[in-house]
Amino acid sequence: MEVLPELPSEEHIRLTGGDGALPFPPIMFKIKSFQRRILLALLGIGLIPAVIILLIGTGMAQYGISSTGTAGPWTTVGESGQALINAVAEAEVTDSAVLAASRTHQEALSESLRISRVFEVIAQRILTLVPLFALGLALVIGGMAFWVARQLSRGFSRPIQDLVGWTELIGQNEPLPSPGPADSRGVREFARLRDALRTMADDLERGRREAIQTAKLRSWTDMARKVAHELKNPLAPMRMAATTVSRAEDPSSQEAGTVLLEEIGRLDEMARTFSQFGRMPEGPPSQVDMAELLQLLIQQHQGVGPELSYHAAGKLPLITAHYDALLRSFRNLFLNAIDAAGKGGKVQVRALTEGSCVVVEIQDSGPGIPPEDLPRIWDPEFSTKSRGTGLGLPMVRQTIQAHEGTVEGRNNPQGGAVFLVELPVEGPSPQE
Repeated sequence: MEVLPELPSEEHIRLTGGDGALPFPPIMFKIKSFQRRILLALLGIGLIPAVIILLIGTGMAQYGISSTGTAGPWTTVGESGQALINAVAEAEVTDSAVLAASRTHQEALSESLRISRVFEVIAQRILTLVPLFALGLALVIGGMAFWVARQLSRGFSRPIQDLVGWTELIGQNEPLPSPGPADSRGVREFARLRDALRTMADDLERGRREAIQTAKLRSWTDMARKVAHELKNPLAPMRMAATTVSRAEDPSSQEAGTVLLEEIGRLDEMARTFSQFGRMPEGPPSQVDMAELLQLLIQQHQGVGPELSYHAAGKLPLITAHYDALLRSFRNLFLNAIDAAGKGGKVQVRALTEGSCVVVEIQDSGPGIPPEDLPRIWDPEFSTKSRGTGLGLPMVRQTIQAHEGTVEGRNNPQGGAVFLVELPVEGPSPQE
């Protein structure tokens, strides 16, 4: 007997992607300087114009104060005015109006000269304080610019750091954070990027599951065919020997031969099941009446176990499919429901049309499927029956998927299990 191939573990398939190749090492992103670069850039944008404006303003203030704050011009005006008043006095003008105007002008010149000297003292003080004021204002502007730049740099770098962390989670095949209120705040492009990463993570996880399933299916298909080949070889001589024993005159030998024939028949059926596993329906599809197929199954099993019922919502359209393959699949689901319901239970079959698909629901009144077993019912190695091969439901799913349909198994809240099959009316094309 040939040595059967060793099935790959799920962890090996997950790490290698199903093709045996080791994954690339995780890429480490160095983003420590990103926030600092943004901070320096924003500080430069904020501080350089402010410093230039302060320097120009300080220079203009110093020039204005120095050019207008001295008493030189007012001293010249005072001297020329005093010369004019002296000339009036020397001329011994007797006109009272001229003398009054001369005195008024002298008082105005004296007051203006005094104010000019006071302003000169103040201007000198201001000239001393302007650089200090400019320095203080530069520090205030610099502090405000630093705070604003820091907040902006954090606002830019934090989402990027989060997204880099998300890529590491995706690389480690770990779940991403669930959507929350924070996703709706901030920059719109970051929110879109988060949604895109979540979509990518879902696609990658779906791809991993499909790769695992494909690798396991390929391994089980090879193993099943080899097992079927090894089983069929000795069955023919064993059946001939058992037939000879069952025809013996000794009653005990006849009984032993009958038991052997029954067990050989079971092994033969198991070998056929193994040989059919992983094999797609052959030949061109034809028009199949699902209502007739389901009613035939009910008639074949009526009165041998639980109560069977069938209900169709309206007339079902003919679907394009492989009749024998569908018959085997629905018989498998039907027998599972009968076994689960047991004698005295109920099995309900309902069919309806939804859009361009025919939906068939098979529901039993049994104990249902344990929640921990639901994810495993489609695995080839899983079976709850002591005499089962574990290939029944995987073959059902293969057949339904070959017809571009879907099959789902779940528990009914009212009790029992429900299997939902959805088949397109058009079905697969002949080439497919």
